[in-house]
Amino acid sequence: MNQVNWLGGANAEQRAAFNRSLNVTGAGSVLLQTTISKVVQMITNRHLGVQSTLPRRGGSGDGFYAQRRTAATTGAAWTDDVTEPKDSEGGYTQTKFAYRTLLGRVKITRKLIATGRSYGDVMATELVGKAEDFANVLESASVIGDSGSNANQINGLLTLVSAVSGQTIANTTATAGDSVYLDKADQAIQKVKGSANKASMRIYGSFKGHRLLNNALQAQQRFLKEGYEIDGGFVVASYQGIPVIESTGIPDVLVWNGSAPKITAFSGGATTALIFVNTQYVFYSELTPMTVAPLAKKSSQYDEVDMYQDITLVLDNTLGATILGGLS
Repeated sequence: MNQVNWLGGANAEQRAAFNRSLNVTGAGSVLLQTTISKVVQMITNRHLGVQSTLPRRGGSGDGFYAQRRTAATTGAAWTDDVTEPKDSEGGYTQTKFAYRTLLGRVKITRKLIATGRSYGDVMATELVGKAEDFANVLESASVIGDSGSNANQINGLLTLVSAVSGQTIANTTATAGDSVYLDKADQAIQKVKGSANKASMRIYGSFKGHRLLNNALQAQQRFLKEGYEIDGGFVVASYQGIPVIESTGIPDVLVWNGSAPKITAFSGGATTALIFVNTQYVFYSELTPMTVAPLAKKSSQYDEVDMYQDITLVLDNTLGATILGGLS
């Protein structure tokens, strides 16, 4: 007897019992196969624009030493054919950028490695995620790092550039900040040494900073050029022929003193900043590139891997970068 005839010949109570046995509530947990993705999704939205686009140069010793010369008081003078020239030499200083160590560790238990084999190599999966976490710490330090508050940390762009007189441009004197003024942005570009070479220039901004610049350009019926390709295959917008690169390491809570002008704190405020950089003068010096080192096995219960890097951020020329502060 086929199923249709059986159901047709059954009484109402039998048909109801059969229907109940096949519904999801009654049998779904047993008969239905749950689909679980084998791809581990990294729940982050990080734009590591600074550390992804600044050059990296090999280093040695305990730090990178920048040799700087200030111009002579009298460079040269027009004269006749009998007057002796006036002696005037430039001044020389040496600035050290100490290497600092960034260190992380991954510890995975033996049982997790065994039970997680459906995802492939569990240790490798964790290391991929750890590398992103590692890079995010470097990105943040590359912007707001301050060895004055943490002696083990590198100095970031906001710290290095703020220490140079005249290299922070006030978008506004208001502590609450203001919309981007394009003449101030142009002034910040012009204050960077070698800014005429657009290929070596970069503009770093947070998501908010990028939007503020874009809004200012649209208000003036000017638009960011799209499709500018930089090193590494990144395609970004540009302003004045300079790539505009987003970084989640730049805070939107900077405390701004427009009358100084300077950024007085990296948190507790309501402003952000744009950073203009010439990569000929701003770069990383690496004593030890990022290295993954498995540790000696000391227990059957887990495996450990260290990730480390010895690095510093260099402002080789004090005129190599500027800050446009007071944006909101």
